[in-house]
Parts: sequence; C-alpha cells; structure tokens
Amino acid sequence: MTDTNVEALAWRHADTEAARAGNAAVAETISGWIARDERDRVAAALESWSGADILALLVHLRLKKARRLFRWLGDDVSLAVLAELDPRTHGILLERETQRRLKKLVCRMKRDEAVRMLASLPRKMAGEIIDGLDDPEGWRRDLSYREDSAGEAMRRGFLAMPQDRTIGDAIEHLRQRSDEIDRLDALYVVDEEYRLLGYLRVRDLLLTPPETRLGDALRLDLVSVDAETDQEEVLRLAERRNLRVIAVKDPEGRLVGTVTPRELAAIARDEAEEDMLMMAGVDPHSTAHDTPLQIMRRRLPWLLAGLVGAAGAGAAMAGFEDVLAQAVILASFIPAMMAIAGNAGIQASTVTVQALSSGDVWSGDILGRLGRELGGALLNGLSVAVLAAIGIIAISTVFTIENPMSLALTCGASLLTVTTVAAVLGASIPLALDRLGIDPAAAMGVVITTSNDIIGVMVYFAFAQAIYL
Repeated sequence: MTDTNVEALAWRHADTEAARAGNAAVAETISGWIARDERDRVAAALESWSGADILALLVHLRLKKARRLFRWLGDDVSLAVLAELDPRTHGILLERETQRRLKKLVCRMKRDEAVRMLASLPRKMAGEIIDGLDDPEGWRRDLSYREDSAGEAMRRGFLAMPQDRTIGDAIEHLRQRSDEIDRLDALYVVDEEYRLLGYLRVRDLLLTPPETRLGDALRLDLVSVDAETDQEEVLRLAERRNLRVIAVKDPEGRLVGTVTPRELAAIARDEAEEDMLMMAGVDPHSTAHDTPLQIMRRRLPWLLAGLVGAAGAGAAMAGFEDVLAQAVILASFIPAMMAIAGNAGIQASTVTVQALSSGDVWSGDILGRLGRELGGALLNGLSVAVLAAIGIIAISTVFTIENPMSLALTCGASLLTVTTVAAVLGASIPLALDRLGIDPAAAMGVVITTSNDIIGVMVYFAFAQAIYL
C-alpha cells in the first residue's frame, strides 16, 4: 500500500468472508510496516482507530510484533486498548521494559481498572510498579483482597458524605462532581471514621428539604457485605433481595466500595466461566494464552485424577476375570454401562450445581430434591433398561447369542440400577461438598464420571453373576 491510502485502512467487524479477508490484508500490511520499523506510517494508519479496533489488530499479529506495536502507541491510545483487554491477558502484551510507562498509565486510569490490571500482572512486576506510585500501601491493600471476594470485585469509586452535612450540601457536592459520576445508585452516609450508617436514594435528595441533616433523613435498611465475602454469595444476595447495589465494608465497618450492576454482571459471567471449566476438568484460572508449562500444571492433576478413576474401573473389571472368561459377550456392554452411568451422574450434578449457584436449593428441600431425582432416575433407568432388553432380543434373532433372555434381563437390571445410583450420587455429592465449603462444581467431570464408572462396572458384573451365568 502507498502513503496515499494509509488513512483508508480500517478494521471491519462484520462476520463475513469479505470482512475477514480485508482484516487479514490490513493485519499483513501493518505487520510489514512494524517489521520495517515504519513507526510514523503505523501511527498515521491507526490515528482514528478505536481501542477495540486496535485490540482486534493486536490479536491478529504475532506476539513479538503485537508487543512492539503496543510500545509504539500513545498513552491515551494505550489506555483505550487496556480498557478493552481482558484483565487475564494484560500480561501478554506487557513486558518488563514497559514498566516505567505503565506507572504513568496507572496514574491516569480509574482506580478499579488500574487495580484489575495490576492484579493480572506477575506479582513481582506489579510490586515494582506500585513502589513508584503515590500511596503504595493503599494500592497493596486494594490488591490484598482474597481472590473471588467482594473486595476484589467491588467498585472503589462511590459517593459518601458525613451525617452532619445537609441535603443541600449533598446536592451541591453532586453538582460539582457531575462530570465524574456515571450513575448515581445511592449516596452513602458515614460517621467521622467512615463507618457506614445508612444511605439515601436520589428521590430522597430531591424530595427532602435542603436544610435537613443527612443523619436525620438516611435510610437504615442498608444491605452490606464484608470485603472478604465470596463474590458468589454477593451475587446470590443481590438476586434474592432484588438489589441493584450492595455496599462493601472492611472488618472495622468502614465503607470501602460498592458492588453495582456492572460488577454483578461480571461476577455472574466469572462464576459461569469457572463452573464451566471445572465441569470440563480444567483449572478455573486457565486461559487461551497459557504457556505449555501452565497448561501442564493446570490440566495434568485432573488428567491424573481421571487416570486413577480409570485404574479403579480396570481393577473392578479385573476382579471379574472369571465372569468374562465364561461369557466374552459381557465385555461388549461394559462401555454402555460406563457411558450411561457417567451421563446420568453429570446430568443430575449439573442441575444441582446450577441450583446451588442460583440459591434455589433450600435446606428444608434437600430430601425432597433427592426424592425427585430418585423418582426421575427410576423412570429414566426403566426406559433405558426396557429399550436395551428389547434391542438385545431383537439382535438375537439375527445373530447367535447364548441365553438372550438372561442377557437382556442382566443388562436391563444393570442399567436400571446404574442410572438410579449415578443420578442420586450426582445430585448428593455437590450438596455434600457445598455443606463442607467446597465449590460444588468440583464434583463435576472427573469425580462424578470416574466414581460412576467404577460403580457401573461392579453393578453390571454382579448382575451378570447372579442372572446370566
């Protein structure tokens, strides 16, 4: 491309073949300029691009060139890109040589965005950046909250005033800071030590006489949580009480932040992603940018757990060598037993984990829930058993099968039992883990599948010995 059409370069977000081809051509052109160190040409091409467009380009470049391009960007453009970038992937573009520039960027970012960016960096790098900032202890305190806690998820920007100020003072204060306020969910009222006393809604500010003290007009039905409260519990509380905003306090009762609709949506997304990864037997901290060593460290334990489970199922089958020796055809149905057991367990555990996450499981309804799972499992097991028995008898009319009726009864009884036991275990194990304070999603995948594999094999061979042989 020539200098005359530099300004014509644009990133297209349409999901069409033409758009993808055009974007590939743009990425190739800019990649060539970066390789030739044509910084001015790149700057002219990206001058009118949004942060989202530049981020899309960075993702399409090789990592080495993406890092070089990021170093070339101006501070304002870098801030726009960082705002679009998933916090878990900040470290992909940032290198040690960019730390000095990052300190300037952090000072210009909103506190919440800066904290999330620093939290995504290697601890040593984040510590060195913080050491060069004003109030390093305050930054360290913001980064010290437990992962997945209300303190980590909260918004640190909020509106609070002492109780001895008046409604008129509050309104004037809001007017002076109007350019800093995106949305006014509540005005919090605090004492001299910043301990939370109550709050006022917008309608209270508008309808209360301006000379009224905030302490005399505040609402006392305030819902707050400690900073160390698990973010999943915060989400449940908001859904259960239909709350738009929740105040966050430190151990001394001082107001330190708020959880607003934006944070609640982020928590819901994070919890869903975490459960999904754990259900698949993947460490919840895994990302698409993991290095080979990180992939090994985060996935190998789950694979080893699966290996242990498979070894257990193999050991169970080894105990029935004599049964297999007498009737080799029994081996043909082992995969079916393991598959049905695993699927029934995963179905029941998935519904239970979802119910626990949404707060739909009540302590008084646990026995009722297990009873419903048992009833449903019996019906499903009976249906599968009947279909399998009919299938075996039908096949026996075409192929020679010894004692087809006994084999059909063996498989049918095994499937009924396996489906029922697997479903009850799938529903009860997450409930038990939740009572022990362990994430119930940990029961998904490896635990449920491997345990049900072993149970399925043992039940099948027990029925085979009793009925078929």
